[in-house]
Amino acid sequence: MLLDDFINNCIEDELSERTLKQYKRVIKDFIDVEQVKCKEDITKLKIIDYKKHIQEQSDKIATINNKLTIINKFINYTFRDEKEEVRRSLRVELLNVQNKFEVNDVLSKIDYERLLRIAERKGKLQLYYLMETLANTGVRVSELKYITVEAVKQGETAVTNKGKTRTIYINKYLAKDLLKYCKEENIISGIIFKSKNNKPLDNAYIYKQIQYIAGQARVKKSKAHPHSFRHLFAKTYLEEGIGDALDLSNILGHSSLVTTRMYTTKSKKENKRDLDKLKL
Repeated sequence: MLLDDFINNCIEDELSERTLKQYKRVIKDFIDVEQVKCKEDITKLKIIDYKKHIQEQSDKIATINNKLTIINKFINYTFRDEKEEVRRSLRVELLNVQNKFEVNDVLSKIDYERLLRIAERKGKLQLYYLMETLANTGVRVSELKYITVEAVKQGETAVTNKGKTRTIYINKYLAKDLLKYCKEENIISGIIFKSKNNKPLDNAYIYKQIQYIAGQARVKKSKAHPHSFRHLFAKTYLEEGIGDALDLSNILGHSSLVTTRMYTTKSKKENKRDLDKLKL
């Protein structure tokens, strides 16, 4: 409905057929990735999460900015009855050459451990093991459906995304924990993280659960979203010398090493901490 209304308005503005197809493709992707079903589902954090998502898909700033511009137009139209302050607060900033690779406000190991601890304390075991899986495999939240009982027993799974297939390895520590969880929950086969209707968990549901736990754990909510665990995985993989950027690129399914570079770039906070050690 949101997409149709927006496209119909664009048709009235007499945009070209090519432009309409592009707009429809970008907005549909945003709606699918962020699980947007109604206007109320659109939040700044989801828009930021989608911005990070498209940064992974392309290393071309012009392409990324074009998509962000379309998102902003969609926001302006969808919230046309709201005050300008509301629309402005939801609009996303375009990239420049420098900030393409900025890595700020990221989830730390301490934050991650706190999230796990609170999830366990609150009895949210599904969320506990879900976050552990994201952090230990680097999969996107939309790829959790490939984490099955059979895959865990095998120690790996084939993931298909954006027309590309890659192998995701499930380390022995994670496998042990997941098999324990499956035994406790009587999950014999198939997808591990599923709803009561045996369907893959809704992205929006996962997002809200992580946000809730972040609030309880006193972890900054801007750090706590599904993509944060993928980022944590990548940073840890490189910092601990498990592999190099090329290996990481293959694991994450990046089409270019340039995209992987974002995980090798230190945040402003990390740079400041390192520079504080400098004395000449």
